[in-house]
Amino acid sequence: MTATTWLTINKLKAKRDHLRAIMTPQKNAFLRDVRVKIPHTIRRGQKAILKCLYDIEDDTLYAVKWYKGRREFYRYTPSEEPPMQVFQFPGVRVDRSTSNETHLVLDSSTIATAGKYSCEVSADAPSFHTLIAAAELQVVELPHHQPLITGIRSRYHNGDILRGNCTSRHSKPAANLTWTVNNEEVQPSHVRHFKVHRDPKSEMQTSTIALHFLVNEHHFEKGKMKIRCIAQIGDVYYTTTEKIVLSAAYHHHHHNYHYQRYENDENEFNNVITTNKDYAADVNQYALQDRTLVGQGAGSSNNYISQVQELTAWSTAGNIDEANSCRTLLYLCIFYFLVTCFRLT
Repeated sequence: MTATTWLTINKLKAKRDHLRAIMTPQKNAFLRDVRVKIPHTIRRGQKAILKCLYDIEDDTLYAVKWYKGRREFYRYTPSEEPPMQVFQFPGVRVDRSTSNETHLVLDSSTIATAGKYSCEVSADAPSFHTLIAAAELQVVELPHHQPLITGIRSRYHNGDILRGNCTSRHSKPAANLTWTVNNEEVQPSHVRHFKVHRDPKSEMQTSTIALHFLVNEHHFEKGKMKIRCIAQIGDVYYTTTEKIVLSAAYHHHHHNYHYQRYENDENEFNNVITTNKDYAADVNQYALQDRTLVGQGAGSSNNYISQVQELTAWSTAGNIDEANSCRTLLYLCIFYFLVTCFRLT
């Protein structure tokens, strides 16, 4: 290959590279990756912090604008003085002292504060690139009371049908209710959800859930079943109401055990400290009136003994008074007899 041919080839390559450079657009770094961070749910009266994040790259920021729905209520323009502008909007109160081009703080939120919020970011010349991102904000009114469990009895036999309701009143939105039995979620077939009731005046909502199932032995642990109703609203409200249900058969068996134990103790007392039949009858009558003292703990027997001793002292005192009365009557009879004989003589 001659030098002339080699030179020609290099010129052609240079011309090709030049054409490629002209035809290929330059990759400038523009505004990108605009995103918002808005809490999904807040309580009424709570502050809301809305964040608008972006990568400005080689651009210059022109303005950040916030919209609720389609209406602008906040604008931050760094090149202007003052840079912040706030436009009145129902339910939206901007905290000027803590808001800037990336953070927007809303004070004293109300139900009207809820809605769709959008952040629009614009770059300055020469690109004037604009991007927007949006998210929903929900404001909740929490219930003033815990969920209420109704219709569930305190005792059940095996084979009984357990039925009950749980109600969470006056919130917005309505609380999500679930049942657990012994800390395990109830099967869906045993649960019924009622339609949410809405108060036409206050717009508050009430939710109700029902529970029904056949009671079996496996529902009880040491004669007890723990039924719990859980009320939840988003991640800002979680509370429970619990009811303890007893097994009628289990507690009837243990009641009979304590009753028999009492009968044995009572017989032992009668054999040791009673010899007078009338006194023994008094002790038996007293014991029948106070069976609840037996089987209540280690101090119950001592309490019972002290009361029997008090009864013994009372009875003994009564016998002494009766003897004194008989002696006095005998003296009166003798005195009357002597007086009569004296008059006859």
